[in-house]
Amino acid sequence: MYTSSQLAYLLVLFLVVSYSVFLCIKNGQKQQEFLCIYLSITFCLEFLMYIFQIYFKSSADFGFLYNLYILFCGIFFLIYFNKNQDRILRRVNTVIFSAFSLIYVFFIFKNYKEVNQVIAIAFALVYILYSLIWFYGKIKNPNLNSITNDPKFWVSCGLLFWGVFFILRIIPRYFFDKVNDEVLITSQSFFFIINIILYSLFFVSLRKYNLNNGRK
Repeated sequence: MYTSSQLAYLLVLFLVVSYSVFLCIKNGQKQQEFLCIYLSITFCLEFLMYIFQIYFKSSADFGFLYNLYILFCGIFFLIYFNKNQDRILRRVNTVIFSAFSLIYVFFIFKNYKEVNQVIAIAFALVYILYSLIWFYGKIKNPNLNSITNDPKFWVSCGLLFWGVFFILRIIPRYFFDKVNDEVLITSQSFFFIINIILYSLFFVSLRKYNLNNGRK
């Protein structure tokens, strides 16, 4: 259904996961703050959905897997960003996730087999807010180290970038789906490129984790 950009995305994601696993074996999961778990689950899900597309011609009937994945990501990055964060900002992150959880529970039972657009938009907003709060925390508590040497800087940039483009894509998607399938496919193909950029930034983050570990 989609272009070669999907295969390019899966290849990039596989390479990033492989590097993460390598660092996990070399330095342990704590060294990269368990990003290996997130990346591995992401790749397994995306590859599984690709297989479903091949054999079932569509992955729409397996949308419930994305619903579970969305909840996992919200919890994972709540823990990830709350580590070494100010108490007040940890509470703000927790409030954001709690609000998202209420939205998730309210809409998930309407049709758990498909990803609800309200849940999807709320999920993207969670990524954006987590990132902005992390940036605020760095501004509030500056230090002599360059912010670009902090692995979470690259993760935050990636999630912020992804969240903004996801909202720009998901809002008109319902309209495009009914009017022009070609536009929908083009939109999806373009978003695979956005995903490639996201996980390229994650790769930079992993490099920073490895370099910082070497300085200890």
